[in-house]
Amino acid sequence: MGRWTYYSPLLIGVILVLLVNDTIRAGLGTMEPVQQWLRVAVLAVVVAVQCQVLMIGAQGAFAQVLPVPGGRSIRGTGATAGGWLLIVWVVLSVVAAVLYSESVTLAAYICGGSAIAALFGFGIVYFWSVPTAVADFGTERYRLD
Repeated sequence: MGRWTYYSPLLIGVILVLLVNDTIRAGLGTMEPVQQWLRVAVLAVVVAVQCQVLMIGAQGAFAQVLPVPGGRSIRGTGATAGGWLLIVWVVLSVVAAVLYSESVTLAAYICGGSAIAALFGFGIVYFWSVPTAVADFGTERYRLD
């Protein structure tokens, strides 16, 4: 997997927000155009990060691999559990944001709290599994032959 493939969800997230920017800016009311575009830009970054996290969660859930800094990966059950918790976090946080924008505050708070619990669970699974992470390329990466 190359860099363009791995980081393409960031680009997809930005493109999705830019495709609906007229609708977003129309919902912002009588703000100055600069403030409207600033909010669209911030939303584009948030959606791009959510898309990237969703891709990492799918990688953990379905390929059973979660990346760890330093060229290592969590594999197996820890990666699957962490991946599903990331997917749950992304889905519930989006649902909470939509519910909150529609003024359904109690349901938004429940979904948001559940999303935070899923993210906290991911943190526990991830840091519990880091000591068992295996090197991605073994010793070949450091050979000088």
